[in-house]
Amino acid sequence: MKYEVRKSLAFVTGLALSLNILSVDDIGAVNDVSLQAPEMEITTAEPSSVVPASSFVSVSTITDEATGGTDDIDDRTFTITVDDVENPEIMSADEFIHDGSHFWLDADLANLREEPSVESDILGQVSYSTEVIRVSYGTEWSFVRLDNGTEGYILSSLLSSEEIALPTATPTPTPTTAPTATPTPVPVATATPTPVPEAAPAAQTASNAETPYNATVYASCVMNVRSGPGTEYSLVTGLNPGDAITVTASTDNGWYRTADGYYVKADLCLDTAPSTPASSGTAPVDTSGYSDFAAYCMQYVGVPYVYSGSSPSGFDCSGFVSYVYANYYGVSLPHNAAEIAGLGAPVSAENITCGDVLCHDYNNDGYIDHVSIYIGNGTCIHASNSRLGVVTTSWPMGSVVAIRRFA
Repeated sequence: MKYEVRKSLAFVTGLALSLNILSVDDIGAVNDVSLQAPEMEITTAEPSSVVPASSFVSVSTITDEATGGTDDIDDRTFTITVDDVENPEIMSADEFIHDGSHFWLDADLANLREEPSVESDILGQVSYSTEVIRVSYGTEWSFVRLDNGTEGYILSSLLSSEEIALPTATPTPTPTTAPTATPTPVPVATATPTPVPEAAPAAQTASNAETPYNATVYASCVMNVRSGPGTEYSLVTGLNPGDAITVTASTDNGWYRTADGYYVKADLCLDTAPSTPASSGTAPVDTSGYSDFAAYCMQYVGVPYVYSGSSPSGFDCSGFVSYVYANYYGVSLPHNAAEIAGLGAPVSAENITCGDVLCHDYNNDGYIDHVSIYIGNGTCIHASNSRLGVVTTSWPMGSVVAIRRFA
């Protein structure tokens, strides 16, 4: 009996274990998903182009500590002066490259300074779109001339080679009235003026009468000694600056007769011996065959080019021309190439003669930017540039647009 009971219990226990195993194997095999996980609703977010304001750091979140403890806008405001920066100029003013081009100011306001440096005195101010002539330029600065003749230095970076024009206001139309009939003019007979003959040059009409004059004078420059009292007479010899000359008479056309019977131009002589002979510091120039005027000019060959210079210590082009004319002819000319070109009498290239002034437009812009002098024998003389100084050049020269006569 005990055996049968134990057998029955063993059967029941095995059956229970089998049923339990079958229940575990069926998990997940049924079709009802809710048995695996609770149901949920999934929503897809729509894209947005607006970023929430909270994503940005507002200026108002900056603390007083970050701004230095102040909220005054004036303390965070500064002004930029157009040339208030250090732009050192590595070239000296007399080494600036000659230009003559037209430029326009491409800044609201610029300082015009006495020297090419922001430490230099301010001569004035130039406003936007103002047209200037760039006379010369260096590495950082330009030397410019305004319409009123004022000259000074300005930063090259503030200039534009392209024309800048300010917009102009549209003018208010002016009401027009009906046109009135114009009366027919009645011709009036006028008398034909009788042409007045031009007076011949004084040198040709003078009698060349001589007055006794015994003195010792001295050559002020390289001078020619001639066989008669005039440049049309043949050349006998030449004199160097400081040479003593014994004279016995003076002529009424401005010459001295020497003790040898020859002649020298009186206004090129000095009454007292110079303390040191005038010299340009260069080798003597051969003036044989040239006029006295040419000889006077050629003594300055080799003198250095100095911008705005108008003395034997240094010339620029117009300074040389004005100095020569003032000291040889007694004629006052402006120290400005463009102004010189507007004076005197016009001369054609076919009729050019010694002493005529040549006006050059190197940039072909209608503005005279250089002048030189024709001294005869196919030769011109001029203060060329900072590298060459005063030199002679063969005629014809380039870019000559006008020839003027003053003497």
